[in-house]
Amino acid sequence: MNTDIYSTLKFPFSPLNFTDEELTIAHLKQSLDQFYQWSVAEFKANADIEKLIYTRAKFIDELLIRLWKNFHIPDQVTSIFKSNRISLIAVGGYGRSELHPLSDIDILILSDKELTSQMEEQIGQLVRLLWDLHLDVGHSVRTLKICLQEAKNDITIMTNLIESRLIVGNQELFDELQQQILNENIWPSKTFYQAKIQEQLQRHQQYHSTSYNLEPDIKNSPGGLRDIQIIQWIALRHFGKESLQKNGHFVYLTSEEIDEINNCRRFLWRMRFALHSVINRYDNRLLFDRQLSIAKLLGYQGEGNRPVEKMMRDYYRVVHNITELNQMLLQLFEESILSLKSDKPYDIDEYFQVRDKLIDIKNNDLFIQYPVMIMQLFHTILLNPQIIGIHSNTIRQLRSARRKLDGLLCQLPQARQQFLQIIKHPDAIKKAIFLMHRHGILAKYIPGWKRIVGMMQFDLFHIYTVDEHTIRLLLEIADFTTEEGQKKHPNSSKVYAKLPKPELLIITALFHDIAKGRSGDHSELGAELVEQFCQLHDLSEKETKLIVWLVRYHLLMSVTAQSRDLQDPAVIREFAQQVKNKSYLQHLLCLTVADVCATNETLWNSWKQSLMRELYFQTDRLFELGIHRIPEHRSIAREHKKLALAQLVQDGYDELEIKQFWKDYLFDYFWRYTTEQIVWHVKNLLNHDLTQPLVVINQIPFHGGTEIFIYSPDRPYLFATVSSELSKRNLNIHDALITTNKKEFALDTFIVLDPYGHLINNDRHQEIKDNLEKALRQNHYTRVKIKRLSSKLRHFKVPTQINFLSSFNERTTYLELIALDRPGLLARLGEVFSNLGLSLRSAKIVTIGEHVEDLFVLTNKDNQVLNENTCDQLQLAIMMAIDELDNES
Repeated sequence: MNTDIYSTLKFPFSPLNFTDEELTIAHLKQSLDQFYQWSVAEFKANADIEKLIYTRAKFIDELLIRLWKNFHIPDQVTSIFKSNRISLIAVGGYGRSELHPLSDIDILILSDKELTSQMEEQIGQLVRLLWDLHLDVGHSVRTLKICLQEAKNDITIMTNLIESRLIVGNQELFDELQQQILNENIWPSKTFYQAKIQEQLQRHQQYHSTSYNLEPDIKNSPGGLRDIQIIQWIALRHFGKESLQKNGHFVYLTSEEIDEINNCRRFLWRMRFALHSVINRYDNRLLFDRQLSIAKLLGYQGEGNRPVEKMMRDYYRVVHNITELNQMLLQLFEESILSLKSDKPYDIDEYFQVRDKLIDIKNNDLFIQYPVMIMQLFHTILLNPQIIGIHSNTIRQLRSARRKLDGLLCQLPQARQQFLQIIKHPDAIKKAIFLMHRHGILAKYIPGWKRIVGMMQFDLFHIYTVDEHTIRLLLEIADFTTEEGQKKHPNSSKVYAKLPKPELLIITALFHDIAKGRSGDHSELGAELVEQFCQLHDLSEKETKLIVWLVRYHLLMSVTAQSRDLQDPAVIREFAQQVKNKSYLQHLLCLTVADVCATNETLWNSWKQSLMRELYFQTDRLFELGIHRIPEHRSIAREHKKLALAQLVQDGYDELEIKQFWKDYLFDYFWRYTTEQIVWHVKNLLNHDLTQPLVVINQIPFHGGTEIFIYSPDRPYLFATVSSELSKRNLNIHDALITTNKKEFALDTFIVLDPYGHLINNDRHQEIKDNLEKALRQNHYTRVKIKRLSSKLRHFKVPTQINFLSSFNERTTYLELIALDRPGLLARLGEVFSNLGLSLRSAKIVTIGEHVEDLFVLTNKDNQVLNENTCDQLQLAIMMAIDELDNES
């Protein structure tokens, strides 16, 4: 503990001075609250964060010492039979004298031998008092022998003990613990190092191995405080406490790097202190609903989310630097601790050499003297497959050169040649571009990239910053060539393999979101930037035109597939006219699939995959037939009906009976449902009492979802009833197709998935079927009580937008709703449609993070398009329904 720190920051009172009368729960609680209020006030006054953290540890030390004495716990108990030494020891973060406002207080009560019943009672009273004070105390009571055994079996216990320090009690016993803990028989240095490296790797994987999550964990995310602590733990175990205090393990770092890592730690400490000051329970996550309060407490200013943007940019810069320093130091420790016999370095060329499978520069001034060699570094890695990474010395020189660079590397002709050679290599993304991103070189090459580094995206749809999302998009593209990627994306992988110049897709991906955060449409602005980039790199006019188009329309396929009626031939025709040709379609498919997957891993599911596949194949078929040869609705209906009849007759059904059955069906039914669906419907309905409702759940997935077919007398609020019942079963509707026969019976289909985007387990089918049929038999509609809006959703404000889109069908109206996702929204919309006497023909339900983008195809009671007056009434009714929902929640 650094006692000099405490002498410069005095808290207003010391627990050591409490009288016996003041050692009541009420007084101690008041004292703890006073100390907390004082420390927050000091923090707001910009007090040194190290002093605040250490002062809290000292305050708790003094409280424990005073209570230890109050319970008359001696340093040593001597009797006729035995002598027992006892120590109260701080371990873990508390052992480092680092205590934030909500940090755990981890203590070890150590003794020579088993405690007497009297001692157990005294210590028990102490611990219970600490709990009564609502201190988050983690305690253990162990003998020295048991403590050493548990440390030997558990690296977490071992780690806590090597940071331990004595608070009060027997000094000799504590010294003996320290001496034996550092014995090579307990977690030898090599074993400890390897275990800690594995521990860090597993921890990083929990956060998708990136520092650039939008809701990071200050302590545990890559580049967080744990990455600094792991360096300290390894150094402590290898060099020993005395050696470290004398020499310091940072002999591996330059003085500038020492200052840098200390500044990074201080920044994260301030952020963590602010977080603990605005929440009530221990947590280290920078969740969206906390970020603005923390930013303001840290002094960031601006309108709206501007304080958060500033704070998070600083945060991402800090964790990036910690990650680089962590990588450098662990690499240096590996050489020292594992005593690796380094293979003799061998030359690649006059500039680079290989040292233990890592690329290293031969002249430390190379990047400063010849900046173009930075690009040559990554090209050389690609050309030498035996290289698995960058040597710590080269990382250091790369960091130095990066900070001294004036202008962008792409302004150098030789650098542009290197870049083009890099992106043409089959391993470009994983072995070069990923490393360029990790070491900050993309920001020194690509115009505009620096602006998106650490750029926040304030929604629940994205989980990464803009730059990290872009890199993950590229990694998804690279996976199209792997066995795992081909299983995950069979269609996209086949299409990608046919692209003659996949490097064009790499440039597109790098620029697709480059203009986010600028004033205007980021797709249009990005298209302008990438056009300049292509021209600078002397790409052909044809190549440039393709890339520019892809950046401008990179959202087109996703929007069309998820938010438009793919059963309408006119939708496919319009999409094909925008895409223009098969080559553009192939590139757009690969870009779109990778983009969705890189946005949030949980968003990609079999339903979205089926939508992309259907849109791709329908458009591809249209290109083969000719855009103007797309079949009309009635010809599609006739074809479906013909094929369904042939299949049913083949399966043994009577042709005349089927034709008689179909007399009550309109042509809309036959063109909207596929041949397979029509056959499935007939087989179930022919054996059913047609006066009663029927619910059938398909055992076979349909378009990547679970298909529920409902046959029921049509009535007001039917859609609302079904939506409400499915919501009660925790099922999400993704698509709905609504048709009615001449006898006013509804034949509706709902495609559903569970909240995780998975198919519904077959063992749930009967329960869902029974409850739906029960709801359909009720003669009246009952509105169910809606669930409370989650606290996370409450943080977001999504302005409600109601748009009436141009319809390709003269008899229908397309309504697009963009709004905050609310419990009960779909059922309430069904009520609105019924109240206005409207018929819902189909619905496309798309939830994107915190908001929905739903499409409804509607007609009036005469099956005609809605007039202007009805549209106005509908818009007003929807707004009122949403306001009502908000008031109820």
